[in-house]
Amino acid sequence: MRLYPTAKQVRQLESWLELHRLLYNQSLAERRDAWREEKRSVSYNEQQNALPAMKAEKTWYLPLGSHALQETVRRVDRAFKAFFRRLKSGQKPGYPRFRAKDRFDSFTYPCVAGWKLTELGGGRGVLVVSNLGHIKLRGTCRVNLLGLDRKQMTCCTIRRDRDKWYATITYSTTLSVLARPVAKDPESMTGLDAGLQSLGVLAEGARILRKRHFDEDAAKIRTASRSVSRKKKGSSNRRKAVRELSRIHERVANRRKDYLDKRAARLVSTTAFLAVEDLAVKNMMAKGGKRKRGLNRTMADAALGRFLAMLGSKAEEAGCEFVRVNPKGTTQECSRCGTTVLKDLSVRVHDCPHCGLVMDRDQNAAINILFRGLALAGREPSEVWRGVRLGPQAEQPCRSTKPRLCSNA
Repeated sequence: MRLYPTAKQVRQLESWLELHRLLYNQSLAERRDAWREEKRSVSYNEQQNALPAMKAEKTWYLPLGSHALQETVRRVDRAFKAFFRRLKSGQKPGYPRFRAKDRFDSFTYPCVAGWKLTELGGGRGVLVVSNLGHIKLRGTCRVNLLGLDRKQMTCCTIRRDRDKWYATITYSTTLSVLARPVAKDPESMTGLDAGLQSLGVLAEGARILRKRHFDEDAAKIRTASRSVSRKKKGSSNRRKAVRELSRIHERVANRRKDYLDKRAARLVSTTAFLAVEDLAVKNMMAKGGKRKRGLNRTMADAALGRFLAMLGSKAEEAGCEFVRVNPKGTTQECSRCGTTVLKDLSVRVHDCPHCGLVMDRDQNAAINILFRGLALAGREPSEVWRGVRLGPQAEQPCRSTKPRLCSNA
């Protein structure tokens, strides 16, 4: 949620963030030096137990709170545990790095001590932080809307992002508290085949338009990037140019997030069962190098991974059953008779020589995704979808661009 601190509170938050960064680097240096000089490891408990003495010596750390300081030390501990885990498994280790000012943007209260989420008159939400005061939030306090109490809050992370401040609050609750079924038809179900020409194609044939957010500001981004490259490193003019470039990228990201958010909310509010592909988008973009640089840029702009993640979280809250299935073979398999019809990416129409089904290849894949999801969830298809799959023996071929409405029983 967006925070709206006063100018004085902003200065205080920036000061606290810098102290947390220094503590992080100090903890990291202590572990590194102990191993270099004494060949011994420093544990989290050792560093945590040293915090009271440090606060007695450096009294400016006192307003930050003991639990928040412990969480910063714990962040270093998690970084080293991940390093040793990757080292043991043969992955690229990635030794923990010291954090520069532009690489450390958050601190966390790991429990309910030191902060409180409440509301003022009129339902206006506020975040109360010890030694800082009341910070206004955007909109109403969602906690009260969901009927949650303070005991169900677990942690609060305050984050800075391009001169804006946000709070991320975690709750411990049950699905019944969050679930609010909104689909009018409890038997409504569909599958989604994600893509790049359109954001996705549903099993019934509807397409979700993909907007090219990056292309809309590509010229401005190129101009701002050239301006940054011409400035001398470390100069104030370069910092201004970097802020301008960051502002443009932020605007693109906000438009993309807003569009995906609305499309995902609309989809889960109109269906009771949704099956999607279990795509590893990061791995898809990692291979190919220069040969597929343009394709990778298009995939990043489409943000398929983020869209599927949004669908999952929103479906859980809306009471929509959400299933991820293995996408392998969904495009090649005929959704009507199950025959494998091989086709490369340039072939956009599925034409089955066995049962005669002709339809858009993406819709064919979406239908296969739907039925795989139903099988995975142990559910039967609804009345609308029951006569779609006829099996390998079909007496009369059906050639239609709308096979959903075609049944040769």
